[in-house]
Amino acid sequence: MKTITKTKHKAIGTLPTDYASLCRDVWLPRPIRDKVEYQAALAAIEPLWGHEKNMSTDQADWFALVTDLVAQYEDDHAQKSAPLSLEKRLCGLLDAHCMTAADLARLLGLDPSMGSKIINGTRQLTAEHIRKLSRHFALQGDYFLAS
Repeated sequence: MKTITKTKHKAIGTLPTDYASLCRDVWLPRPIRDKVEYQAALAAIEPLWGHEKNMSTDQADWFALVTDLVAQYEDDHAQKSAPLSLEKRLCGLLDAHCMTAADLARLLGLDPSMGSKIINGTRQLTAEHIRKLSRHFALQGDYFLAS
């Protein structure tokens, strides 16, 4: 495993203000290929977070480049999760709005027992149900389409 031998800086005031010294003493910007390099890049930019107004021009340029490299690594290595099922999305909405399955059924103009059937996936939503849910929860209709 790689080791990081660069000097660790804890505060913006201890960082070099010129680009060459930042590259030499803190972290040399380059494509991030693994978790060790990723952690090193994060550690290098940590003292600068929130201090954008106090940075020198070289610090700001270096910071922007390193944060772009970090973002690129994160985008490339983001784990794509499967979309939530309609049933889970509905359960989450109901929980967030302190609603029960019976409340869902009442909202849709159905018998209270139908709410649990919709949540369990044994009863499908109609176009009219989707319109009502979209209006009530202020969401796009496609949110309520089965995935």
